[in-house]
Amino acid sequence: MGTSLELEEKNEGSNERPDGELDYRMPIYLQLREIVRSRIEEGEYLPGSAIPSENKLAETFGINRLTVRNAVEALVNEGVLQRVQGKGVFVVGDKYEESLEGYGGFVNTVFPEQKHASVKEQTKTLRPAGNKYANYFDIEPDDLIFYMRHFTTIKGQPLSSEEIFVPQEVLPELEAVNSSVFSIKDIFAFYGVELASMQQTMEIIRGLPKLRKMLDVPDGVALIMLTCDHRDSNGRVIAYSRSFIRSDKSSFNIKLHS
Repeated sequence: MGTSLELEEKNEGSNERPDGELDYRMPIYLQLREIVRSRIEEGEYLPGSAIPSENKLAETFGINRLTVRNAVEALVNEGVLQRVQGKGVFVVGDKYEESLEGYGGFVNTVFPEQKHASVKEQTKTLRPAGNKYANYFDIEPDDLIFYMRHFTTIKGQPLSSEEIFVPQEVLPELEAVNSSVFSIKDIFAFYGVELASMQQTMEIIRGLPKLRKMLDVPDGVALIMLTCDHRDSNGRVIAYSRSFIRSDKSSFNIKLHS
């Protein structure tokens, strides 16, 4: 596709004028909306990844930023895209209808200030599984796994640190996805990875000095360690997460299966 905005198809009733300029009887933002939609459907913009910025799209197609914003906002309203403040606009794939609470387990009681929490993807690397995670995921020690670390703050104050491990062969597309915007459960759904069950454990710990310093944990305050196994229908673990949460800033309830 060229760098000027044009309709994907031209026919006898073309909306393009003979001199090559666009026919503005058809709103430009609608044309851009459909181009972005087609790039999502064709896999150029992957679920869970960010589309180009408004400035970049405006520059690419030779139109003003407000027109781009209108096109993007139309797709946001449809649920095709999702805006994340300070991070950009992301493609939303299909999601599982049931929530985590449907599985039972520990449910975070969100304090009012947690609605303004900011999650940063500090690390995303591919590394050999090693013996420990090879046994955990039933793969070979030399097989690659994704390792991601998230850091969550509220108004600049540390709340939690989370580590996520996923075998590369389970979800190779994870390379292009910002895992701080969508949960691993949603990302699995975007790419059709079957998730049959999740098993959580919770433990109250002191935590290593390095971790306590990173989370700025006051003396006498414990950490909540919340782990979760994500399993497919064969019972195989396809992801493992481990979170360390300040107990003075979070509260959990136990949700039992009905």
